[in-house]
Amino acid sequence: MRRNCIATSILIAIFMMASSVSVYADEIVTISASVPGAVGPGGGGGGGGGGTGFSSPTAVTFSGRAYPLSKVTILRDGNIAITTIAGPDARFSVTLENLTGGNYTFSTYTEDANGRRSASFSFPLFLTEGATTTVSGIFLAPTIDVDKAEVKQGDNINIFGTAAPSSTITISVHSPVEHFVQTQTDPNGTYLYTYDTSLLERGSHQTKSKVSLSSVASEYGTSAGFTVGDKNIPKDSICGRRGDLNKDCRVNIVDFSVLAYWYKRPNVLEGIDLNADGQITIVDFSILAYYWTG
Repeated sequence: MRRNCIATSILIAIFMMASSVSVYADEIVTISASVPGAVGPGGGGGGGGGGTGFSSPTAVTFSGRAYPLSKVTILRDGNIAITTIAGPDARFSVTLENLTGGNYTFSTYTEDANGRRSASFSFPLFLTEGATTTVSGIFLAPTIDVDKAEVKQGDNINIFGTAAPSSTITISVHSPVEHFVQTQTDPNGTYLYTYDTSLLERGSHQTKSKVSLSSVASEYGTSAGFTVGDKNIPKDSICGRRGDLNKDCRVNIVDFSVLAYWYKRPNVLEGIDLNADGQITIVDFSILAYYWTG
């Protein structure tokens, strides 16, 4: 049994490496499996009973960092399996029990206090019957948003969001030349950076962020979009979010249908092309999904 347990851990590690789990500095997402009762030193004495009534559970434990007091959701094969609340230090740990052995795809995400959802951290995992698998070192990416839908070139735009407390945030602003800036989160995990748009070209831009703490970093999270133009338009002053193609103050299946109609068609109407590249592609559908309200 001990040999089987070790072999299981090796197989899981190989499975994770094949799934492009990222390694940061001196810490990685660590996978291990143990079978309770597999090794029983000193457990002799009892003679011929054999312990045939023992049955080990099949379970998986997830732990890592989210946001302070945020709700962390674990998905199993696309369905919500369990939720938990992170501590004030953003750490969380939750165990999913009563499973059967086999292949699964697990995902985890969290939400900040304003309802913005983090990017999902997803990975396939093989669970051995009767083993408890531990997935540790998860580091969920920050949320991000901006205060203007359009900013006058040369004026400032506020970029903000939530991550682990007292950590370093790296912000990327996409342009023909990608720009990087850094800021810190406060003890509540929130951050704010006032960005000077003098270096940005007129047109559409995307910004995203990642978090680092104690030489460990997350991947970049979801992005927020804005336009550099001739005037300042507060984001909250626009009825519909980006992707609200029929201007009904919602982003839902109606807007999806509008986008689907123009998919790969020429001469796209103004306002339909969400990333302003002259065509409707999967990128536009991704933007629509990010701003989805239902």
